[in-house]
Amino acid sequence: MILGDLAMKQDKAFYNERMMAMVKAVALDMDGTLLDENHHVSEEVTELLKRWQSLGIRVFLATGRTALEAADVLPEGFTPDGIVGANGMVVMVVKGDETEGGASGRWQHALKLKEHAVDRDLVKDLLTNVQLAGIYYEIHPAEGKRFALAEDRSMLEAEVIFPEDTTVALHESKSRQEAVDTKISWVDELPDVPVVKIYFFSKSKEAVSRWKQLITELGKCYSFTTSSSSEHNVEIMADGVNKATGVEALLDYYHVTPQNLLAIGDANNDLPMLKLAGHPVVMKNGSEDLRRQFEQKTRYTHNENGVYDYLLGMEMRFK
Repeated sequence: MILGDLAMKQDKAFYNERMMAMVKAVALDMDGTLLDENHHVSEEVTELLKRWQSLGIRVFLATGRTALEAADVLPEGFTPDGIVGANGMVVMVVKGDETEGGASGRWQHALKLKEHAVDRDLVKDLLTNVQLAGIYYEIHPAEGKRFALAEDRSMLEAEVIFPEDTTVALHESKSRQEAVDTKISWVDELPDVPVVKIYFFSKSKEAVSRWKQLITELGKCYSFTTSSSSEHNVEIMADGVNKATGVEALLDYYHVTPQNLLAIGDANNDLPMLKLAGHPVVMKNGSEDLRRQFEQKTRYTHNENGVYDYLLGMEMRFK
């Protein structure tokens, strides 16, 4: 019996060493990757990620969501080792159990490695132009709820009424409807607070394309970075910031090299992170651009527990 227990422990140790030799950190996108279209994380992938953490593998979430938005949808009992929020604008190391206190207090003990802010004059110029263009927007501050001007409320509400033949993905349309209904704080004037990102959206691809052209013109006067997770949106962040810069900060903190990073994503805003990783993986439901560029793909979509299936398959190969 004792010899049998010893053999099992040795097998487990060998399995751990083989896994750790290849993968020491995992960076996961959320919407379209870890989350299904109902913004739910499966119990199976939650338990698997916790198991990987017990082996010493770090688990990072790299998302276009702010840290507060990420906390809204994470299951209780699961604590990532790091958060890259707002496409790299905020980077936090999570310390200990961060599952109490609700979404607003979930990261209260986290160590903030990086925080960037969008130029306030740029924010003002964008607000002026977005009102003329009739584009949906959300302004995300470093702390607290996202906001929009109360005078633009009817404009935003009209933009989240979707026809039956809409080309907007279900998870994105639901997010916009939830934002208008409960997530956005309607303000009378632009508050004097740091802004980590501005999100723009339209159910018309053509309107987004025209808006991107205007943003390009503003690039002659300001320095900033843009990112898109679909053809219906574009976000503005500080210059030189993306998911990869955020993940790199977490890798440096935990002394992990990019060669030992496994990254999974689905959209073009995941491209820098996937290029950084030694082991990049694209979701089956990923954009055509990403699917062309990377060999490794999940067998299933985000609605079919694709991340769980891929990571479980890795476990099986090492056992």
